[in-house]
Amino acid sequence: MSDALRVRAEVIKLARLLGRAPDDLAFLHRVGPVAIRHLREQATDVLFEAESRRLQRLATASRLLPPTVLATIAERAFGPLLAGRVTGYLEPDRAGKVAGKLPVAFRADLAVELDPRRAREVITRLPAQSVAEVAHELRQREEYVAMGRFAGHLTDEAIVAVFAVVDDEALLRVAFVLEDEERLDHVFGLLPAPRRAGLVRAAADADLWPEALDLLSRLSERLCGELADAAAAQEVVLDSLVRAAKDRDLWTTLLQVARAMGDESRRRLGERLVGLVSGLTPTQRERVAQLARDAGVFDRLGTFRSVLES
Repeated sequence: MSDALRVRAEVIKLARLLGRAPDDLAFLHRVGPVAIRHLREQATDVLFEAESRRLQRLATASRLLPPTVLATIAERAFGPLLAGRVTGYLEPDRAGKVAGKLPVAFRADLAVELDPRRAREVITRLPAQSVAEVAHELRQREEYVAMGRFAGHLTDEAIVAVFAVVDDEALLRVAFVLEDEERLDHVFGLLPAPRRAGLVRAAADADLWPEALDLLSRLSERLCGELADAAAAQEVVLDSLVRAAKDRDLWTTLLQVARAMGDESRRRLGERLVGLVSGLTPTQRERVAQLARDAGVFDRLGTFRSVLES
């Protein structure tokens, strides 16, 4: 992923934590992505640890109440913010029983406020169908950041259940802000091959090439190549991709992804790129040529190389 895309993803996640619009934090685009992530993690720790003693006392006191009563108190008295903070202090099995007594809408409210790192044992015990119900509700609300924070903590069974209720466009948006990148390949490996191919169609239909190229650049070479080849095999999708690379300056990520393509896909990509070169200035051509060299594909895009050198 390019630094520009990484920064954009981190700003979106920080803005959601602070309850602000991403545009309000536009000044952070001058800061590196790692620094923004550290700031967000520190802010999360402050928010969740400021009242840790009081939250622990509430969790201890809750042991005296049956799950049904505790669920009623959580919904009507605590609200999702306080309930989300307390969840990490509850015994996992008990927290799961309480969650089962809550309506889907409130569970979704709670998911937005919950820090999954502090409730991992609770999350992994939730039934897959229950997770899918919450995911569907979050999708309806377009709470992609919340969904991205949970993806790395779900069981495989729950992930498969979520795939069944979340469309391809939403998956791209969630992947862009996915928190646990180490599990990205595993998570998308659980997606059936036809659905994976559908992601590139969704990118073209919804104008989500930054998100799609970001996803491809973070996947293993095998999965990246599979999705990139699927894009190259569809003329309309490939044309959309090439236009986005020019109009939205996605050259760096596109050329990195091209490295994982098969020979035929790279040839088709090179043919499409030739048509764009005429609209570039000599300086822009040289920049694209250098990016292609850096990505290791300068000699592998057929006629595109000769046009860049002309």
